[in-house]
Amino acid sequence: MAEAEQKKSESSFLIKVDKIRKKSYANSIFLKPDDVIVALNNQFYIYGEKRFIEELKDLKKSNERAILTILRNDILIDIIVENSLGCGFITTDSNETEKIKNQFSEKNNYDIDELNEYVAMRDVYRRYDVYENSNSLSAGLFPPLWLAYSRKWWVLLAFSILFFMLFSVNFFLFLLGWILTSVYCYKAQLNLLFSFSMLEGKAFSLKFAAKSIDEAHNLIRNIDPKSRFMYSKLADPIIEEVPNEDTKKNEENSNIIDEKSEALV
Repeated sequence: MAEAEQKKSESSFLIKVDKIRKKSYANSIFLKPDDVIVALNNQFYIYGEKRFIEELKDLKKSNERAILTILRNDILIDIIVENSLGCGFITTDSNETEKIKNQFSEKNNYDIDELNEYVAMRDVYRRYDVYENSNSLSAGLFPPLWLAYSRKWWVLLAFSILFFMLFSVNFFLFLLGWILTSVYCYKAQLNLLFSFSMLEGKAFSLKFAAKSIDEAHNLIRNIDPKSRFMYSKLADPIIEEVPNEDTKKNEENSNIIDEKSEALV
């Protein structure tokens, strides 16, 4: 009887994000229209919109979190969620559902405790800053070390000049400034990092979960093949060179035609 009820609640389709309200939770975690809801807590989700909304509302009530797996541009992305998304949905057809199911079956799944949350910010040149969504104790104990670890060198320079001036004026003024700065850096460190990146021309791009920063970089590279990172184990992306006008004219005037070259252009 229980199996019959479960089969009845299942369907042959997945749900897909349609419209996102500006002040919704979906907007705060950077979901986009056409993102497909693939799984919840590593379980392939074919139970429909109504049950999905109820389960996410229960997360909020019980103060729990869950792993939401979405499909964007044929890339599976894990996101940690704790509330109902607050957006409209449409459904996939049976063929699309089956294709996504096969893709999901090859994915490596992890428990929520094994994953870290990351926030990615990027500029128009595809340069990314990727931050772990957690507080670092070093930000409170020794702000200069935290700034160096975060590679915010210009901020570190300004910080050093300021505290050198305070130390030159009065040691106790320096000590008070250090304590206040340490407390502030610890409490607001993520907002500070986001602000530093915004000053460098970067904007929020993606919020997701991964096992490590290396996996985080790899996921972003899969989503955006032209992505660049200041420090990463990944090689620089391969960018195809676009021929300039002189090169195009030379190719047009040439009597030798290379079909392979034309295809690349």
